[in-house]
Amino acid sequence: MKTIHFYYVRHGETIFNVTNRAQGACDSPLTSQGIRQAMQCAEKLKDISFDKAFCSSSERAVDTAEIILQNRNINLMRRKGLKEMAFGMLEGEKNDDASLPMNQCWRNKDFTEYGGENRKQFEKRIRDTFYEIVDDCEDNDTCLIVSHRGYFYYMLEALFQKNLDLLEKEDPNILGTLIPNASIAEFQFKDGVWTLLKLPKAE
Repeated sequence: MKTIHFYYVRHGETIFNVTNRAQGACDSPLTSQGIRQAMQCAEKLKDISFDKAFCSSSERAVDTAEIILQNRNINLMRRKGLKEMAFGMLEGEKNDDASLPMNQCWRNKDFTEYGGENRKQFEKRIRDTFYEIVDDCEDNDTCLIVSHRGYFYYMLEALFQKNLDLLEKEDPNILGTLIPNASIAEFQFKDGVWTLLKLPKAE
């Protein structure tokens, strides 16, 4: 069995983050602030020696990862399986009205009506992707993962056996505050068990 240590980073701030639009499988570029955030994250991780690096194939995640890995001799592997939850026809929609279909779908954790994913499909994709990454790693590897806010949130249930419904009942704003742009979480895979070591937080 393998032991693998993971550092998980959410991409830097994007234009859609600033304008409060959903950007699941679609994309928007990093803002100047997002680039600075990625550079600050790179500084925090400068003493970590990564054996592998994986990122979502979305531009915002790729750009963040490339900034973090500047001046490192390491191949960045892009994975579609690390992309954000797909929102279908609601991609790019505004998030600022609780009555909008976008927010209703978020509450139900189901975008299939609009051609996107639901909770079960997304969590299966997360598990499948991370076990593929484990297969690509060697024992005792340290890996960088650059992905998305919603992705990490659903990882809590898919990998770490947290109950999202209970978490939301305890803190209705948990998704908005859990993983700020360019923040870092740590977790471990050891002998088939996923363990969350450090939640991300605003510095």
